[in-house]
Amino acid sequence: MLHRPSIVDTIARPAVEPLSRANHRTAEFLLFARDLLVGAAAASFAVGIRYLFDLPAGILPFFTVIIAVCLTTVTTGIWGGISAAVTGGLLGWYLFLEPHSWRLQGTEIYSLMGYFAVITVILCTSQLYRMSERERQATALALAVQEAEHQSLFAREMSHRLKNAMAIVQAMALQTFARDNPELPKFDGRLRALADAHNLLNEHVSRPSASVREIVETAIRPFSDGGSRFTVSGPDAIIPDQQVVLLALALHELSTNAVKYGALSTPAGKVTIDWTVTGDKLRLDWKENDGPKVAKPRSSGFGTRLLGRAAMGADVQYEPDGVRCVITQRL
Repeated sequence: MLHRPSIVDTIARPAVEPLSRANHRTAEFLLFARDLLVGAAAASFAVGIRYLFDLPAGILPFFTVIIAVCLTTVTTGIWGGISAAVTGGLLGWYLFLEPHSWRLQGTEIYSLMGYFAVITVILCTSQLYRMSERERQATALALAVQEAEHQSLFAREMSHRLKNAMAIVQAMALQTFARDNPELPKFDGRLRALADAHNLLNEHVSRPSASVREIVETAIRPFSDGGSRFTVSGPDAIIPDQQVVLLALALHELSTNAVKYGALSTPAGKVTIDWTVTGDKLRLDWKENDGPKVAKPRSSGFGTRLLGRAAMGADVQYEPDGVRCVITQRL
C-alpha cells in the first residue's frame, strides 16, 4: 500500500529543511567563533607568562606563544591555531621586540620573520596530524562495523545450523520412541528450551551473555498462557553464556513439573519468581502457590537430576503450599 504524504507534511517539509540548514550553519559559525576565541585567549595567556619572566627586550619574544600555538592547533584545529599565532605575534611584536612600539629594526625583522616561519610549519604539521588521525579513526570505525557484520553473519549461520541439528535430533526421537511414550513430550520440551537458550545467546553476539529477566521470560513463555500465572521481579543482572543455558533448562524443568503436578495444574495456581544479587552471586527463588499439596518424590527421576545439574545443585523444598526451589549461581 502506497503511503501518501499528508497535507501537513507537504507544507511543513519545505519550511523545516531550510531551518535545519540554517541551524547547521549557525552551529558551524559558533564552533568557528569558539576556536578563534580559544586561540586568542591562549595566545594572550602565553604572552602574559612571557611578560612575567621580565627578560630583556628581544630575548625569546615568542617562546611561550609558539607553545600555545602548538597546543591550540592540536586541540581546536587550524583556525584556533591561526588565531593564536596572529594574536600572539602582534602582542609579542608590540611588547617584546620594541617595547610598546610597532617599529621594526634589523634583527627584530628577522625575529618576526622567523616566528612566522616556525608558526607556519607548526600549523601545517598539526593540521596534517589531525587529518591523519581523523582518517585513522574513520578506518578503525569502518573495520569495527565490518567485524560486527561478520560476527552477526557468523552467529546467524551457527544458529541456523544449530536449529537444523536440533530438528534432526527431534525427528530421530520421534522415529525412535513410540508416539504414546510419555517421555517423548519431556524430551521435546527440553530440546526446545535448549534451542530457546541458544537463540537468546545469539542476540548477544559481541558478548555471549544475557540478563536474568530475559532468561526467565523466555523459559516461562510457553507456560504462561497469556495470563498472570507468573509474577517476576528482580534487579538487572547479566550472566555468562554457559550459565544461560543451564538456568534456562532448570526453569523449563520447574515449569514442566508445575504444569503436570504443581501450581500450574490448577486454575488458581500461581508461581512467583524473584531474584537478588549479592556481590558476585545470584540467588533465584521459585515459589509455587495455591496449587495442590505436594510431597517429595520417593525416587529421583531424570528431571530431578537434570534440575540439580542445570541449576548447579538447586535446593528444592516440597512445602505444603507448593514447591520452592532456590537456585544460586556465580555471576
